[in-house]
Amino acid sequence: MSKSRVAFRRRLGRAAAIVGAAGAFVAMTSLPASAAGPYISSNSGGANIRSCANTGCSANGYYGNGTPVTMVCWTDAQWVYPPNSNYASNRWFRVSAPRSGYIHSSLVAAQVSTPAC
Repeated sequence: MSKSRVAFRRRLGRAAAIVGAAGAFVAMTSLPASAAGPYISSNSGGANIRSCANTGCSANGYYGNGTPVTMVCWTDAQWVYPPNSNYASNRWFRVSAPRSGYIHSSLVAAQVSTPAC
């Protein structure tokens, strides 16, 4: 095999390795690990889990951004507006995992279809 052909194959191999590494980096950094299902995504860094669908109800806990949640059902209740939510809405989700309670809809990313409560 000629020297120019060997050099071409080496350059081609290096280019393929660089493209593969760049693709892997993009795949790992594009979405949170929990993006396979619903997860918390808040402008403030997390969300309170409420005992009812109202900001006046007690908080039963707090989920940080990226925490996966299981959406059980939805209900329309108190309207919440920015900066207390990502967008204005009266929709709340009842979640069951890791802790049961209500979270405002604007704070749940990758929402899935759920029935009304």
